[in-house]
Amino acid sequence: KWTKELCEKDSDGDGRTNGQELGDPNCTWKENSTPETNQGLSHPGVCEPHDSDLCKPKNTWLNCELESFKCDAIKSPEVKNLTIRFPNTSVPNFETNYFCMTFDLPTDGDYHVIAMTPVIDNVNVMHHILLFGCDSDKQGEASGPTACEMGSVQCNTLFGAWTVGSAGQCLYHEAGIRIGQKGIKRVLMQVHWNNPEMRDDYSDSSGMTLHYTPKLRPNSAVMLMVGQWYLEIPPGRERHAESAVCSKEDTHRLLTGPIKIVRALNHMHYLGREESLEIIRNEKRIAYVTNETTYSYDRPKFVTISPPLEIQPGDEIKTTCVFKSKNKKKTTFSGRGTSDEMCLGFMVVFPAENLLSRTCATWRSLSLTKLYRDLNPYGCNITNFFNLSHPDTRPLLEKLENNCKPFSICLEECKEVVKEVRKHPCLSGDVGKYIVHRAAQMFNGDFPRFLSLLQSCDVEMLKDKQVQRLTNNNESSGSVSPRRHLELIVSFLCVTLILLI
Repeated sequence: KWTKELCEKDSDGDGRTNGQELGDPNCTWKENSTPETNQGLSHPGVCEPHDSDLCKPKNTWLNCELESFKCDAIKSPEVKNLTIRFPNTSVPNFETNYFCMTFDLPTDGDYHVIAMTPVIDNVNVMHHILLFGCDSDKQGEASGPTACEMGSVQCNTLFGAWTVGSAGQCLYHEAGIRIGQKGIKRVLMQVHWNNPEMRDDYSDSSGMTLHYTPKLRPNSAVMLMVGQWYLEIPPGRERHAESAVCSKEDTHRLLTGPIKIVRALNHMHYLGREESLEIIRNEKRIAYVTNETTYSYDRPKFVTISPPLEIQPGDEIKTTCVFKSKNKKKTTFSGRGTSDEMCLGFMVVFPAENLLSRTCATWRSLSLTKLYRDLNPYGCNITNFFNLSHPDTRPLLEKLENNCKPFSICLEECKEVVKEVRKHPCLSGDVGKYIVHRAAQMFNGDFPRFLSLLQSCDVEMLKDKQVQRLTNNNESSGSVSPRRHLELIVSFLCVTLILLI
């Protein structure tokens, strides 16, 4: 516990109190608050400067050496290497910075990347590096370093990664990541600079070295992404769980044969606390791929799976994420920014030819595999539904236009029409929420008008539902408990207030 006594103590004997080293010099910090300063931070358990005459005897236990990188495969004479790194770039004086740059890979043949090692220039700011493969059909031009979020629309296939403390990545001996004429031709490299003192005099030119060979291995490996694409995390929660299942139907469709997992990574943002990936077969969990009970976005953990774990067609892959939003004042949704959230898992699998898609995720309860691959997922032809001139959809718009007034008063006849229209398979349950979510991103055409008509009586219909609930409770029980009566009255008044506003 952070007590005044612990704050005023000098645990490492370097002449500075623990509070001074952690930004709380006056020992006023309380849980869920922000420290007094972010200047002059240091480690309260490590005597610093660690190689000074004062500190050397106190730091004999300290090992600052990185793990050694062992990968005999890169010693073969045919193995080539390519170093991709930023030009010397100024680090902005913000605590958290994400910068991206794209690089072209060799296209004079076909190769397997068999290992990746970091090239770290400024250890004071380098936190992690992610490489994303770019879609060969939409690659565009290579670009210099620019501020960015996670990946991009064109470059979103996680290719490789490095984090503080890691000496590199040596791929499983039976597989490699395909680059070149029949593989990835361009990568986007994202670096995370951590600058807690917000200094403006730092620069960096870090990167990665790719070790690749023309002697192709028996299998090509790819990254499979699983997880939940829709998150809605309420504020002020000590614990909030979300989950997603790549269903047995999904794996039957996406796998033409078994695949093997050799490496895995959990991915959430700063609210993330726990995450696990499970393989379920015949309704029973056969293995955890990952089971991280102390997740930290700032310290991603790569799990090496040896021997490889097999996924068969018909298996399920369950992703579970636990978030803590205690300090949040507003609801957090899914998104690419670190102030948004994610609930994803990444697995390096092989053989690539047994996997028809690199994503098996859900949007709420809906399978994205089904949404993207079926003509009528969940009874809804999404393409036709968004075309309001289509004979199946046009009558819905005409009914709404003839009975409702958007951005105006709610007509009584509109309520009944809305109830009828909402019974359509494309407007009910999670499918309806997905359609509205997609439509909210449209700024042109008739669909925004369609939505405004559909939602023109939402508040009034909610008020009617509360009144009906109160009436039904009174009729069914003859009386209502004082607490329940108060709840219903407050609910009714809240809806009335929204309507008045």
